[in-house]
Amino acid sequence: MPNPVLKLIFLLVATALASQAPSAPAQSSPDRPLEQLIAEAQVAVPPVFPRTRRAPDLVEVPTLDPTIRLDLRYATRDNFLHTPVYGEAKAFLQRPVAEALARVNRALQRSGYALRILDAYRPWWVTKVFWEATAPVNRDYVADPAKGSVHNRGCAVDLDLIHLANGAPATMPSEYDEMSTRSHAGYTGGDAEARRHRDLLRSAMEAEGFKVLKEEWWHFDHASSPDYAIMNLPFESIRDRSADLARSGQILLVTTPGWNGSQGHLQRFERRAGTLVPVGTPLSVWVGQAGMAWRNDDGAPFPPAPGPMKREGDGRSPAGILTFGDMWGYAPAAPEGVRFPYRMSTELDRCVDDPGHADYGRILRLDSPKAPVTWRSAEHLRLDTDHYRYLVVIHYNDLRPRKAAGSCIFLHVAPPPGRGTAGCTALATEDLLTLLRWMDPAQNPVLVQVPEPLLDAARGAWKLPAEIRPLGR
Repeated sequence: MPNPVLKLIFLLVATALASQAPSAPAQSSPDRPLEQLIAEAQVAVPPVFPRTRRAPDLVEVPTLDPTIRLDLRYATRDNFLHTPVYGEAKAFLQRPVAEALARVNRALQRSGYALRILDAYRPWWVTKVFWEATAPVNRDYVADPAKGSVHNRGCAVDLDLIHLANGAPATMPSEYDEMSTRSHAGYTGGDAEARRHRDLLRSAMEAEGFKVLKEEWWHFDHASSPDYAIMNLPFESIRDRSADLARSGQILLVTTPGWNGSQGHLQRFERRAGTLVPVGTPLSVWVGQAGMAWRNDDGAPFPPAPGPMKREGDGRSPAGILTFGDMWGYAPAAPEGVRFPYRMSTELDRCVDDPGHADYGRILRLDSPKAPVTWRSAEHLRLDTDHYRYLVVIHYNDLRPRKAAGSCIFLHVAPPPGRGTAGCTALATEDLLTLLRWMDPAQNPVLVQVPEPLLDAARGAWKLPAEIRPLGR
């Protein structure tokens, strides 16, 4: 018969060991195919969140410190969903957060380590996918899209450590994305060296204003996160548009009294000896009949303040920094003095504005007037009116079109009496010709459109030159 005392000791030891063992990693269990969840999330509209006091200023972290390594798991299959959700392996953070992270990295290097980023800014739609793809019992490990994630603000970063000597990852108490007690910041089990690495990372991050998430040793929120808005910008839309402005010799500034104003003024600026100087007198201009909305396509600059986002059929012109394409018109050749590449429009030319079509946002020429088409709607480039007698393409959502972000945006004629457009920018015929004869494609002309009350906010967020000022200022 077994010794009762020994049996009791054995049971106590077994219980203690069981209490130290981590729970098994949890698995995602979506109730719909992952491809369907992603497709639904990408077109979902985020909730309305409270206004914040700072305009976004996302920067690509390696541009501040190229010694910070990247291992963006959600751009690969090495994540809890086992599928890529990012189209690009890039790490963006708000500038103050990225600068703080660079300081952390420099401090860790003195101890022989460096940071490796596993995830940074995350569009809101990805947060929605994570939530829908995770079983309710495990949702402590993912953010609720109804509240948004600090990742969506560009103020949270997931990371671990690498050894500077050989670039090998430092051991940690759990795998990244592991949904178990091993992932908890206060987990006391496992390997002592792994816990030392975890605690070294936490100490260095906390010294620069970061706070660890208690369920995830790798996740850190920066103290500035309440200052920034929840964002749903795709990676490909995060670009530093100051480069466009820096190489432009001509800038067109269109301002209106507010979001809903359809009439405003166009001012011209020209670069001379490194300085932008005003050219000519301001011209009357008409934008969308419903006003403006922030640009919402590939290449959009950051919205520097809350406001409507451009959508198909909203009757608003895109607010942002835009460039120009070719010119179209009714005559066989461009007007004298106009230098844009020119094409004569015909009854066969269309700009597809059907968001569900593969050619959405593109100009096509039919084979014949009766040629079958597969789109539900398209804009004719040859009209019975003079609106498109002179037309220059404004590059908006036409290079890599985003579904329903708006399409077929032009600079064109506003026949008298001038009034709002369907989303384009229009001037009286003679004013438009004056403008077109001044514009030089070789000078990379840029169009800056924004409601005047938001111009100062846009100046800081988009790095607009100081010379770009509205009327009377």
